[in-house]
Amino acid sequence: MSTYQENISGRRNAEAKILWKAMEKDGFTESSTAALDFTFFSNDKNDAESLANVLSEHYTAAVTPTEQDDYWLIKGTTLPYGKEFNSTQWLGWAEYMVSIGFSNNCVFSTWAVYEPKSKKTWSSESIDVE
Repeated sequence: MSTYQENISGRRNAEAKILWKAMEKDGFTESSTAALDFTFFSNDKNDAESLANVLSEHYTAAVTPTEQDDYWLIKGTTLPYGKEFNSTQWLGWAEYMVSIGFSNNCVFSTWAVYEPKSKKTWSSESIDVE
C-alpha cells in the first residue's frame, strides 16, 4: 500500500470511529436501520465505471462527470433499503469501501448515514481528522 493509500485509509477509519460515536450519542443503536450514501472519485472514466459495476452488486451506483476535466464521481446508496450494523460491521464497511475503491483505482471520499426513524443524518464531510 502506498503512503497516499495509507493516509486515506487512516483518515476514513478515523472518520468512521468519530461518526459512530456521534451516531451513538444521538441514539443510534445496533438495531437502528439506516441508509448509506457514499461517493468515490477517479480520474479515469473506465475505472469509475468498473467500480460502479462492482458496487452495483449490493448498492445503486452511478458515474457522473465533475466540473473538473478528467474527474469522475461514483455515487451510490443503499436506498430504498436500509441496513442494520454494529460498530465492528460499521468499521469493516468503511475499510471495505476504501479497499474496493483502491482495487479499482478510485478513492472512497465521503459518506452519509440517514436514519428514517429519527430523521437524522450524519456525514463524514463534517469531520476533520487532519
